[in-house]
Amino acid sequence: MFDQLRKYFHRFKLHRQRSNVHSDLDALLSFASDQKNLEDQLHWLVNLLRWVRYEGTAVEGLDNSSGHVPIARLRYVLMVLDRNPGWKRDVAVILRSVIKNVSGLELYTETGLPHEVGVIGEFFDRMMMKILPSPPLDHELGYLFWELFPSAKDPMWIASIDHVLFDKLVELFNYDVSPLESDWNRLDRDMEDALIYLGIQVRAIGLSPGIRHRLDKPNFRDSAFFNLVRVLEDFLSAHQSGKPELFYEKASRLRLLVWECRRELTQVYRHLDEYGVSVNLVFQMTRLRIYLQRMDSLVDILITDVPDAKKVTSFLANLIEENHDLQSVGALLSQNINLLAKKMVERAAETGEHYITRTKEEYRRMVQAAAGGGFVTAFTVYIKTGILALGPSEFMIGVLASTNYAISFIVIHLAGFTLGTKQPAMTAPALAEQMRDVDTEEGMERMVDQIAHIIRSQVAAVGGNILMVVPTTLVIDTIFFLVSGRHIMSDATAIKAFTSVDIFGPAIFYAAFTGILLWFSSLFAGWGDNWFALNSLRTTLARSPTLTTIFGRVGARRIASFFEKNISGLLGNASLGILLGFTPEIMRFIGIPLDVRHVTLSSGTMGAALPVMGASFLKTWIFWRAVIGVLCIGFFNVTVSFAMAFLVAIKARGVTPPTRRAIRKAVFRRLLNHPLSFILPVGKTVPKSAPGGHSH
Repeated sequence: MFDQLRKYFHRFKLHRQRSNVHSDLDALLSFASDQKNLEDQLHWLVNLLRWVRYEGTAVEGLDNSSGHVPIARLRYVLMVLDRNPGWKRDVAVILRSVIKNVSGLELYTETGLPHEVGVIGEFFDRMMMKILPSPPLDHELGYLFWELFPSAKDPMWIASIDHVLFDKLVELFNYDVSPLESDWNRLDRDMEDALIYLGIQVRAIGLSPGIRHRLDKPNFRDSAFFNLVRVLEDFLSAHQSGKPELFYEKASRLRLLVWECRRELTQVYRHLDEYGVSVNLVFQMTRLRIYLQRMDSLVDILITDVPDAKKVTSFLANLIEENHDLQSVGALLSQNINLLAKKMVERAAETGEHYITRTKEEYRRMVQAAAGGGFVTAFTVYIKTGILALGPSEFMIGVLASTNYAISFIVIHLAGFTLGTKQPAMTAPALAEQMRDVDTEEGMERMVDQIAHIIRSQVAAVGGNILMVVPTTLVIDTIFFLVSGRHIMSDATAIKAFTSVDIFGPAIFYAAFTGILLWFSSLFAGWGDNWFALNSLRTTLARSPTLTTIFGRVGARRIASFFEKNISGLLGNASLGILLGFTPEIMRFIGIPLDVRHVTLSSGTMGAALPVMGASFLKTWIFWRAVIGVLCIGFFNVTVSFAMAFLVAIKARGVTPPTRRAIRKAVFRRLLNHPLSFILPVGKTVPKSAPGGHSH
């Protein structure tokens, strides 16, 4: 019954709207003559565009051949105006008044363009735009433009305006111009002023040190950015001279120079791609690219004697689209973070290749390296136990635990050992690197091989960690017991060691959260490598007067080479230690019950607790629940960190959803046919220098 009433109400509402739509437009047009001051004229124009954009009702006689309701409604408005010359004159007066009294400079130089000089300032500016109310309609065409075209659909129908409709709109602007309105059209003058403003901005950014130092110009006067303002002045002088041949010659010269500026900008992008990425520099280059595009569009419009429908509507559509992008925080991050993400993914991929085993010998070495990591972790567990036994404040627990973990992980790295859970965030980018070649059967086969190699490498690493950390903790506790007559752990700590990893507790959730922290540490590693390359620190350290004086030239070069090879590992391991040590204390401080569970540390803690609980404890259900819990912790540590890194990698690489689905199907087939190949080095193995692999 209610559905039927709703249908009747909807039909009644549509009938009322259809019967009132003509009178709504008639009322708008009849009130045009009453709009005497500029503010009233602007609000009237906004209301007219709202009527044009409204898609909720049909209007009899509407020509909807374009497929866009606003286009049909705009045609209908012009038809009504043609039938009512008085209304047409009043509307034309309002349009000319707006063009004359509202500055177009901001429309060309501010609309759709970044307002701030840095990415952080631009981020907060966009956030404020979402929070603060819209500014009033005043003497800036940029604000009016936003009110006129607030919908994300506006660019589509604006771009679909054909030349017939465009010519009618131009005719409306020029309809019945009185002698007092002879100087109403200031659009060309505003475009000239906008070109001057944009040219100055482009030259300033293009000659800034961050961009200039990445160009191959020996003298900055040779740069296209340096010559841009002078060529622009020649173009504007020719535009005002009334000499068409000179004007077209200067226009060609200006557009060629704008193209040259773009070419130099591409060179800077290549430099960043090779040597490292700065987010602020990427933001400045984004501004520069948009400014150059805007200049080219304005010149393209100015060189036509009669307004060209395609050029003008495309320009307006782009303005609207860029204006909407300017409101989007996501667009800002996408434009400026993607290049950094891509570079970090590439550098992580280079590191990740060292964690992938493809042969039985490499698999054996991985187990040995993981065993070394487990051996060091056993001491880390007991140091953490000692820290807790001292009973410091929660803040000091975070400080001491972070220091303990960071030093331990760095020792593992420098000793050439490995921590299994660190690998997934590094190997995922290496996997994404090969996704570009999966469009062939051979490429897909290599891809599945790579996935199998990665999974069994994780099994070897985590297994090696666990198989060594547990016996090492038992040996350490046994030696301590023989010397002192007591165990290192207290009874309460030992019981907590098992309950904290119970499969029926929150351990799985904590393990997934720890996987996110493991991924974050890989971001720090990638950022550190990028930062080292971006700032040319190898050269700086090798030539450092202080290092050269103390260690000599050879020693300084060795130090520089050491940091170049290890900066990623040092920062990644240090950040992981801080994240694992401090995060629980921070979460407790802010009242969020969130902890971390790391498979190697949890295994070591269980191993240290076993002597305290006694051999009979091995027969209890609590013990086996804890064992299952540790295995699940390892699974979620690895899976979540790998998934996070993999998603970022495929996004940075632009891998399409169909490709991902095809890979999943191929992996599933391999899993059914050769399940052991994902655990042990059986079946097909290839050396890293073979096709599809990467040599060290």
